[in-house]
Amino acid sequence: MTRAPLGDADSARYLDETVSSWAQQWHASALLGIEHQPLPDDRGHFHWLIRLRGEEKDVITLWLSLRQRTVHVETEVTPAPEENRETLYHYLLVKNAELRELHLAIGPEDGIYLMSQIPIGEVTIERLDEVVGATLTYVEEIYPTAMAMGLSSLYRRRRKPS
Repeated sequence: MTRAPLGDADSARYLDETVSSWAQQWHASALLGIEHQPLPDDRGHFHWLIRLRGEEKDVITLWLSLRQRTVHVETEVTPAPEENRETLYHYLLVKNAELRELHLAIGPEDGIYLMSQIPIGEVTIERLDEVVGATLTYVEEIYPTAMAMGLSSLYRRRRKPS
């Protein structure tokens, strides 16, 4: 069995140009930086790291990975829950049904992640803007509740100044 070809250098250049163009239009106050891994990893995937400033969660980091035919997008919402797992997972499954463009999943080391797959041919500045904007919104919405449920002994919600 042969594997389909991985995203090539042309796809990587296209995605890099799209991410760069998107970054020029993004809200300067929220964008902390973008890093790009110019060479593929051992699986042939190219990677971009987008760091955003959050309010509830200080830094929200999105990984974009150019895979065979898609761009995989993921961000860790919370680390693995230590308490109230059943209650937290119930909350996350209910919340998952409300999400658009992204879905919640258990990721590496049992952390809670938001993920998406975008076909490489559908990656545009507008689509990237939708995914990044949705990620920022959803993390800010889900993070405090998930942390309070799953890591309540470690987490104290920030109080917004009145």
